[in-house]
Amino acid sequence: MMNNTNEQNFTEVIDPIKTVAHLTWCLTALIGIPANLFVLAAIVYFRDMRTISNIYIFNLAVADLLFLCGIPVSLFAQSSHDGWIWGPIMCKLYISGNAVSQFASAVFIAILSFDRYLAVCRPIQSKSFRTTQAAFALSVAAWIMVILEMTPLFLFVKLIKSSSAGEARGGSCMLFVGNVTVLESATEMNETLLNEIEQNMLASRRFFISYTFALSYLIPLVAVWYFYFKIILKMCQRKRQMQTKRTATKKRTTKVTIMGLAIVISYTHCWLPFWIVQWSIEANLFEKSKYLLFCCTHFAFALQYINSAANPFLYVFLSDSFQKNIQKLLRTAKPDKQIMLKNSTDPQDTSKMLNVTNNPLYSSATNSHYSSC
Repeated sequence: MMNNTNEQNFTEVIDPIKTVAHLTWCLTALIGIPANLFVLAAIVYFRDMRTISNIYIFNLAVADLLFLCGIPVSLFAQSSHDGWIWGPIMCKLYISGNAVSQFASAVFIAILSFDRYLAVCRPIQSKSFRTTQAAFALSVAAWIMVILEMTPLFLFVKLIKSSSAGEARGGSCMLFVGNVTVLESATEMNETLLNEIEQNMLASRRFFISYTFALSYLIPLVAVWYFYFKIILKMCQRKRQMQTKRTATKKRTTKVTIMGLAIVISYTHCWLPFWIVQWSIEANLFEKSKYLLFCCTHFAFALQYINSAANPFLYVFLSDSFQKNIQKLLRTAKPDKQIMLKNSTDPQDTSKMLNVTNNPLYSSATNSHYSSC
């Protein structure tokens, strides 16, 4: 009776927190999915946006979009009392999709940082191989590496079904190394076997946390902050040497570098709480406080989603080209009335008017080129 009362009190306390967290997740999906789609559309639609850095940003936006698209599945799974009800195939796709987006985000942030390092610290030496063709090839290689990295996760994602009073239930979608059939019949096992399975589950969790932490957070961020440490030193050195010529290329390089640094800072801080929570669970720091664990976990997940939704706004606020072309995309469906009025007075310019109003690329088509920044 006492256990039921405690469980009811815990549910009453956490329900408002769960509601706020889920509303936050929904809001980030509603904002982040269209924002990332706009970024992808701008890079694909406008030739002057297909720069080396924007190729990596395109892939980062794909990873963010994939991660945000998992929010509805996560919300439904958490709100269902029967656990995971979509079967083993969807279970594998969901976990694998999250893993791909997580690994890809870290990889492309690291590649973008390396590209900034080359542009700022090795501009002459890297000129021959910092090309759009090389960027495309490196992006393909990065996705192949990401898929290979998450293969162990895909292989060991399992749907562990459970039954209660003879009634089949959905079960749990989780990473587990071991015999699922034995685990599902846990009600018929002795205490020794149950302890063995529990130890197997703990070992599986520890292995996969260590694996994903190292490859999707620790190693990429060590590389990222090494590159930006070198970049900051180089920029300070240039300032001391009075190399203050503010050419258009230098201004563009500086702005793209600042944007990359903002992306790195956002990723570092938004994913750090998640990993702190995971390692705190391993250290049993939340053993005496289920309430604190629940709050910290939902807060950490909210920050992850916010990071993926915030990245497109970092691109727009810190990049003049993104601002200009996003505005063009928003105006595509609405012709410029002043241009139409001006050109309508000259019958000979009708074809020009149609080109200007229907093709946003017209004004820059003759001057479009692939920039190296």
